[in-house]
Amino acid sequence: MKSIFKRRIHKALLGLCAASAVLLPSCFGSKTPERTYFSIDYALGEQSHYATPKYDASVLIRNFTTSNAYDRQEIIYRSNPYEFQYYWYRLWASKPRKMLRELVSKHLRYTNIFKDVTLTIEDKMPDYELDVDITAIEELDASNTEWYAHIAMRMTLTEFKSTGKGIVIWSDEIDVKNPVADNQPVYVVKAMSEILDSELSRAFADMDKAVGLYSSKVDAEKHSDNALGHDDIEPVSLNQEREAVNEEPSHQAVPKDVPKATLKNKR
Repeated sequence: MKSIFKRRIHKALLGLCAASAVLLPSCFGSKTPERTYFSIDYALGEQSHYATPKYDASVLIRNFTTSNAYDRQEIIYRSNPYEFQYYWYRLWASKPRKMLRELVSKHLRYTNIFKDVTLTIEDKMPDYELDVDITAIEELDASNTEWYAHIAMRMTLTEFKSTGKGIVIWSDEIDVKNPVADNQPVYVVKAMSEILDSELSRAFADMDKAVGLYSSKVDAEKHSDNALGHDDIEPVSLNQEREAVNEEPSHQAVPKDVPKATLKNKR
């Protein structure tokens, strides 16, 4: 009984030591682990881009949204669909929604699809708005030897210039899990960077096509409206106007039935 009691006391002391590790410099001779900070990034240079802006238009990148579980600096890892765990000493350099917003804006500027890519509303309303919702950014541990980097996010592009009401002209969803080269957080972040490099390049190429198709449609509708407004109206001579004034008025009865005009803790 005494030995069991001693083991329980020892476990309780170890638990107290672990809980106090952030506040105490050492406990039973062990030191507090140093914090390490990570950031998703990749070099721009080989991705598709235009030498000059393709469209004379501006796009506002709204603040990214995410669930509370991912809106924190601790890197998340999961070994099952029902449990979130966090690295207490391995952190993002900034919260994921801020970090990814800067990365997406940098990549979109590089493509030169739009003349202006901004993060704030300036003198005038933008022609387009890009909204992004991060649904996952995490390490997935399938086993002790098999890890994956997982990023999932939804993007929508809304156009305002033609109608002023806001029309969603493009949307895309990224949901990719890639294996990591080595089971360490730094390789998880490296794999996430590779995912975003590839997926954003693909998504922006698709966005470029959508903007082009929509712009062509708007231009065609404007041309059609102008043609109906001017080309179909025949000029009337001064003599024709005088003859119309001197004509006897018509007294034909109007039938009564004619209708009126109606105008979504580890490591």
